[in-house]
Amino acid sequence: MEDQNTKIANLQVFISDKCSEREKEIIKFYWEFKENEIVNSPKQVLTAFSLRSSYELSKIIKTHSELSCYLFCEYCTSYEIQKIYSNSRYNEIKKSQRSYYRTFKCSNCKEIQDEKDKKAKKEAHQLFLQKFDQALKKKNWNNLNQFEREVLSSCLEMPFDQLKKKYGGQLGRENFIKLIKALEKISDQDLIHLVRNRSDNYIASYQYLQRLTEFIDEIKPPKKISPSYVQTDVDTNELKFKLTINENQYHPDSPLHAGTVTFKERIVIEPGVEYIFGLWNRANENLYLTMTPLENLEKAPQTKRISSQPKSIRQVMIDYLNSLGAD
Repeated sequence: MEDQNTKIANLQVFISDKCSEREKEIIKFYWEFKENEIVNSPKQVLTAFSLRSSYELSKIIKTHSELSCYLFCEYCTSYEIQKIYSNSRYNEIKKSQRSYYRTFKCSNCKEIQDEKDKKAKKEAHQLFLQKFDQALKKKNWNNLNQFEREVLSSCLEMPFDQLKKKYGGQLGRENFIKLIKALEKISDQDLIHLVRNRSDNYIASYQYLQRLTEFIDEIKPPKKISPSYVQTDVDTNELKFKLTINENQYHPDSPLHAGTVTFKERIVIEPGVEYIFGLWNRANENLYLTMTPLENLEKAPQTKRISSQPKSIRQVMIDYLNSLGAD
C-alpha cells in the first residue's frame, strides 16, 4: 500500500486464464500504466492489433480482465478497493480525485451521508407540515391580494405547465413576472412549496398538501361586481350611465363590461322619441354613456348621424357632447 498522500494505490490487473494468448497481449497493452497514468488509448489498441471495432475490444476487456485499485477517501481518511472494467472509467476516477468539488467518498461514508440527508429531509418535511398547519389555522390566504388568491386557487386545480399557459395568455410576456411574484408570495405564506431548477433557480413546479383543497371555495376571491353609476334627469329624461369593466373575464364569451344597476327613480323612455347618445372612455377601461332627447336641445333634426345633420345643428350637438365629456 502506498502512503496516505497517494489517492490511488495498488493498481493490479487480473487476466482470466480462459482467454487466448492474443487476447492476453491485447489486455496487457490496454492496461499498460506509467505512474498511474494509462499509456495507450483505445484507438491505439485497435490499430496495434487490427481489431474491427470498439465493441470487440470492449468485449475482450470486460470478459477477460479486471483492474483493481484502492481509492483514498478524504472523509474517513481510509482506502476502499474499486473494480474497474474500462480505461474511460479509470480516467473519470482520476479526474474526480484531482477535483476539489468531486472528492471520492467510500461506500461507508456515502451510507452515512445518505442517512444524514434522509434525516435532514425528514426534519425539513416536518417543519413544512408544522408551518402548513399554522397557515391553515390562521387562514394565511387572507394575507394575499385578489390576484394572488386567484393564482392559489388555480394551483389547486392544475399543474404548473397549465398555470403558465393560462396566465401567460392573460398577462402577456411583459407582465408574466406578476405570476412569479404571486407564487413567491403564496410560498412565503407557507401555502405551497416551490420546486426550483438547480441550474437557473427558475420555478419548475410547486407542491402542496391535499388538505388545502378542502378550503378552495374559501380561498377563491369573492367576485366583485362594481355597481354601475346611473343618473337620471326627471325633467329632461336624460340618462347618464357608467359601464364598468368586467374584472372576471375568464372565458372568450365573457362580456367586456358588466355590473349591477339600481335605479332610485323611475326612468321613462318614450317610443318614437329620437335621442342623441355619446360614449366616452373613462379610467380603468370603464365607459360613460349618455342619452338625451333631441328636443331637449331645442332643435330637432330629422337624421340620426351627427355627420349628416345640418352644419348649424351639428356644431351645437358637438359642443354639447364635448361639454358632457369634459364633465
